[in-house]
Amino acid sequence: MIDYSYYLFKDKKIVKLEEEISSEKWINNIDWVNIYTDDRNEVLKSLSFINLSTDIKSLITNPEDYLLTKTFNEIIVQNFVIYNTLNANKKDYFTLIISKEFTICIFPKTEIFDMETEGSKHLRNQFTKDRIYYIYLLIQKFLTQSTLNVSIARKELYGLEQLMVSTPDKINSLQVMNVFTQIWQLSEIIEEQYIGFKFFYNIMLNKQKEPDSDKLKEIIDSFSELSRITDRQEEKIESLRMHFMIIHQEESSHKINVLTIIQAIFVPLTFLAGVYGMNFNNMPELTWKYAYFVVWGIFITLAIVLLYFFKKNGWFD
Repeated sequence: MIDYSYYLFKDKKIVKLEEEISSEKWINNIDWVNIYTDDRNEVLKSLSFINLSTDIKSLITNPEDYLLTKTFNEIIVQNFVIYNTLNANKKDYFTLIISKEFTICIFPKTEIFDMETEGSKHLRNQFTKDRIYYIYLLIQKFLTQSTLNVSIARKELYGLEQLMVSTPDKINSLQVMNVFTQIWQLSEIIEEQYIGFKFFYNIMLNKQKEPDSDKLKEIIDSFSELSRITDRQEEKIESLRMHFMIIHQEESSHKINVLTIIQAIFVPLTFLAGVYGMNFNNMPELTWKYAYFVVWGIFITLAIVLLYFFKKNGWFD
């Protein structure tokens, strides 16, 4: 199932059209359309009037494989990475198709971009072109999402850092790897967003000397700063991960030391038990009155001497 939202630019305002408009009439009746779907093959039917090439069709149906800007017949097509609405650590994609007559945005079904409620009158007055203004709002929406996710990742990282200092024994590897994966995926998404928006800007506006292009460039450059922040977070979580591994290696080494000590204590005791467990006829000690207690005394003395030796040499540290 596909949902459509149709918009018309009028007197520096955007009007949402409630009636259904067939795709053949989009050129003369709308300025912008948002398409919400989880089946991009169905979208191609709506876009059949554009006579898309095979490459462009593949770009639309497989956005994960094509993240660079494509142009054909004065139409610009670009896929962008966004966050999955249900899981912020997973990727999703939206597609922007720009022609002289109108703009088409293809969103996942769960994504909502209501152009009537986004932005402000003050911000709108800073732009000379309606289309650039709403592209700016679109980029701003995803910049806001990225900023929020970076803030969440920072809190997760700080919490893990505090636990590592105060109670490292209460941290398990799953916690560390969850934060590590979250930050790694976040960094990858932001980097791809920056590259995608930057490439789109270079194709569409870089040669145009106008205030609108400067504002668009400014907000796109904000992704670069977010990317630097996530790079630092990646370095910190990698450091914490290595610290966690060292702590648990030390714990494992300590357990192995304890087992080694126990084994070392029982080796001579086992030897003595083995000797006196042999069934020879001529074993004088077996006839001694207090031989049993003497052997136990030897056992206990050996255990104490070995424990003292290991303790003195730092085997229990």
